[in-house]
Amino acid sequence: MFFKTIRNKWKQYKFRFIPWIALNLKDRSVRSVAPSEKDKLFNDSQVEQFLLHFFENLEKVRQSNAQTSDDGDLWKPQKLTKEEQYLQHRNNLRMMEDCVGFIVERKQSLIPGGGTGVFVTKGQVPKGTVVSMYPGTLYRLGEPILLQSLANPFIFRCIDAVLIDGNDKNISKSIYISCGQRDRHGPYLTCDLSWVTQYPINPLAVGQYVNNQSKLFPANVAYQEFDIPLQFPFHLRKYIPNINYSSSIQEISGQHRQTRVVVLVSLRTIEEGEELFSSYFTVVH
Repeated sequence: MFFKTIRNKWKQYKFRFIPWIALNLKDRSVRSVAPSEKDKLFNDSQVEQFLLHFFENLEKVRQSNAQTSDDGDLWKPQKLTKEEQYLQHRNNLRMMEDCVGFIVERKQSLIPGGGTGVFVTKGQVPKGTVVSMYPGTLYRLGEPILLQSLANPFIFRCIDAVLIDGNDKNISKSIYISCGQRDRHGPYLTCDLSWVTQYPINPLAVGQYVNNQSKLFPANVAYQEFDIPLQFPFHLRKYIPNINYSSSIQEISGQHRQTRVVVLVSLRTIEEGEELFSSYFTVVH
């Protein structure tokens, strides 16, 4: 039983283990892209407008929710029961259907031994649509991530070597919450703390559970990187499921750091009931 468990974990983890990827790249289906500045299925203004529209609708639901306080703090698990968290999550899923015409949720993957996956549980996703976001703590070159990365299948590497730790458990979860609390402005959050719970406020923040493609299940979504502009509305930042490991204020310049987000964009029309699959192997020319 022990060795079977280890074998199953390895089957999932190996697709994010760089030495294994390098040795097996020739046998894998890969996504080949131009240099990073050309790796855009959406242009940046489209991504920004999508997020603004989606977050504004989340804010409308928040304001109409009697369980949410008026002090600007989006997520207070100590003040919400499990049932209240669930109801808030379901309200936002209904908003998602009204806003973009579909709902995505985590479920058991169709891949044998694939663990959790992400499915379109309602509606239809048109080609070229943001389907989900990859949440987590952002690490830049030189920042410590060794302990968090051990046996962690949720480390995403951006084209410019920025790493995103999308693990919602253990030390990764604690670090994310700590960084989120550090960067808050009084009672006002600057990131979404709820994606590390069972019922995320932002229903897009499930992209870390999208599984790798295979011959049987080809990719239907692709990753795209986007830096949140500094002028992004402050009252909507509490829906961004990413936070910098280092302080949001750069020590040398005193300027605010931009927040990197990774969205998953549909490569084709995705029907209700389909699981989302991406390519973990991207070759940048």
